[in-house]
Amino acid sequence: MIFLKKILVTTDLSPFSLAALEYAVSFGMLYTSKLYLLHVYEGKEGHHGKDAVGVHTEEDARAAVEEFVRMNVPAQTRLTTAVRRGAPAEEIKRFAQEEGIDLIVMASHGRTGLRHMVLGSVAERVVRLSSVPVLTVKPHPFREIMIQSEDVERDLHLR
Repeated sequence: MIFLKKILVTTDLSPFSLAALEYAVSFGMLYTSKLYLLHVYEGKEGHHGKDAVGVHTEEDARAAVEEFVRMNVPAQTRLTTAVRRGAPAEEIKRFAQEEGIDLIVMASHGRTGLRHMVLGSVAERVVRLSSVPVLTVKPHPFREIMIQSEDVERDLHLR
């Protein structure tokens, strides 16, 4: 029997990560798990610019996570938030080990082709590095695009 006592959901604070949050909350309710929401920002010492979501310092990151939770997580959801600075895949792996996480849930942005080869994927690296199961979730817009572009019935002229 599988017991998921601790579930980690990661967020880059984009709307795409809401798909992972939805799955994590559902599993959390099913297994009465403790939920953790982790945001890893890549702020660098001495770096004076902000990243894509306006995060430069740990204080910025914590404020951004609080706002993300306030806007997107139902009030009755029990969730422990955490912020780390560094390489996302490494910090996600480290957090999971430190907290004894049983499942990591994260959104996959669905990059393919050259962009995927050049940029890689945080989700892919976490899957490779993690010693615990990782559930990757395609956000709704990507799922719909993939279903439409890979519609087997249409491609085989069955309808």
